[in-house]
Amino acid sequence: MSTRRTLRLGLAAYGTGWDLDAWRLPEATNAGLRDPSVILDIARTAERGKLDYVFAGSALGSEPDRLNRIHRWDNFVYAGHAAAITKNLGFVMSVNSSFEHPYSVARQLATLDNFNQGRTALNVVFGIDRDGDPVGNFGRNPVPTEETKYARAREFTDVVNRLLYDSWDHDFLLDDKAGGTLVRPGSWHQTDFSGEHFEVRGPLNVPPPVQSHIPIVQVGLSEESLRYGADLAQLRFSPYFGISRGKEEYRRLKERVAAGGRDPEKFKIIPGITFHLGGTAREARAKFNEINALQLTQALPAAFSRALGIDLSRVRDSERVLSVVDIDKLPDDALSPLLSDRVLDTADDRELLRRILGTQIGEDATLRELYHYVQRARHAQQPAVVGDAKAIADWLEENLEEEVLDGVQLFPPYHRGPADLFVDLVVPELQRRGIFRTEYEAPTLQGLLDTDDTY
Repeated sequence: MSTRRTLRLGLAAYGTGWDLDAWRLPEATNAGLRDPSVILDIARTAERGKLDYVFAGSALGSEPDRLNRIHRWDNFVYAGHAAAITKNLGFVMSVNSSFEHPYSVARQLATLDNFNQGRTALNVVFGIDRDGDPVGNFGRNPVPTEETKYARAREFTDVVNRLLYDSWDHDFLLDDKAGGTLVRPGSWHQTDFSGEHFEVRGPLNVPPPVQSHIPIVQVGLSEESLRYGADLAQLRFSPYFGISRGKEEYRRLKERVAAGGRDPEKFKIIPGITFHLGGTAREARAKFNEINALQLTQALPAAFSRALGIDLSRVRDSERVLSVVDIDKLPDDALSPLLSDRVLDTADDRELLRRILGTQIGEDATLRELYHYVQRARHAQQPAVVGDAKAIADWLEENLEEEVLDGVQLFPPYHRGPADLFVDLVVPELQRRGIFRTEYEAPTLQGLLDTDDTY
C-alpha cells in the first residue's frame, strides 16, 4: 500500500476566470458575469477530475471598476445549486466575520451541509479595509476596528461552532406518533452566549450538520491571523513563497499547530496558483505570452535599465533577451527591484532569470515579453505555473515532496478551457504518479481533506 503523500486540489470559480487580461482572448467566454451555467460547469469539471472542492469567493464591497470583482455571485446560493448537480465535490463558503452574524451563518452552513450530505467548508475572513467600501454597504451595522476584528473573528467562530454542534443531539427526532412526542425531550440545548460582540440565545433552528466538524479555512499574513488559524482552523489558504522560503513557512505553521496540542498532519496548507497549460510546453508558453501581451507596458524599460545596469532606451523591445543581456554578468540581486518577494525564491537572481526564460516565457523571449512578465508578476497574488502536463505535475510533485504545501487551489486564467485541460491532462499524470486519488475515498469533505474536529 502506497505511503506517499497525496495532493488536495481545489478549483476557483469566478465569472471571467482569475486573470485580469485573459478575458480578452478570442476563445474566452465572459458570460459568467450574468450566466450561472458557466460556473456551474466549473463544478462539473472539478468533480470529473475528482478534485476536493470548488471555491467561489464572495465579496461584500461594490467595485464596478475592477473586472475581477465587478460581480460576485452569492456563494451559498451557488453551492446549493451546484451541490444538486454533483455527488462528491466539496464547497468552500466564504463569510466575513467583521460584517456577518454567527446565527445567520450557522443556519446557512447547517442547511447546506445537510442538503449536500457533508460537503461544506467555511472560509472565515475578517478584513474591513478592502477596496469597494464594504462598510458603506452595511449602513449603521456595527463594524469592528482593525484592532478588534480578530477578537470578533474568534468570538464569531466560537458562536458558530456552539450553534452547529451543541444545539441539538443527533437523535433529536423521536417521532413517537402514538405518544404524541415528535422531538426527544432534552435533545436541544440553549446557547446563551453573551460576549463583547455578540449575544445569541440559541439553539439553532436547523438540524446539526452531517459532518462532525465543518472544516474552517484561514487566510491572512498578520500574526493575529496566523494565531487564529493555528488555534481554530483546519486549512490555510497560504501565499506561495517558493521552495526555500515555502519549506520554512510550512514548518513554522505546522509547529504552531502542534504547539497547541493538535495534530499538524490534520492541518492542510494550500496556496493558490494560476496555471497556464498546453498540450506542449511551447503551446503553454505561447498562450502565456499571448495573455501577457494584452497589457500595456510603459515604465518598465527604464526600470530594467536601472536594475540591470544596461541602457535599454535605444534597444527595440522585439530583441531577444539573451541577445541583449549577459546573465552571467548581472548582479546577484538584479531582479530584486523589479519583482516581489513572493517571486524572488532564490539568493541568486541570475538563476531566477534563467528559470523564467527556460520554463515560463521561453529562451527566445523578447524584451517585450520579459517586460510583460515582470509587470504581471509584480502584482500577482499567486505564481503563474506554465507548461505542459508533465511540467505542471513536476511542479506539484516537487512542492509536495519538499513539504512546501499539502495541495493547491487552482485559479483558471479564463473560461472555458484551462480547467478542462487540467482535468484531462494533469490529473491523469498525477494519478499515474500516485499523488492524487483515482476515486473519491470518503463521503464528506472533512474525510477527503483529512482534517480534525478541533473547535
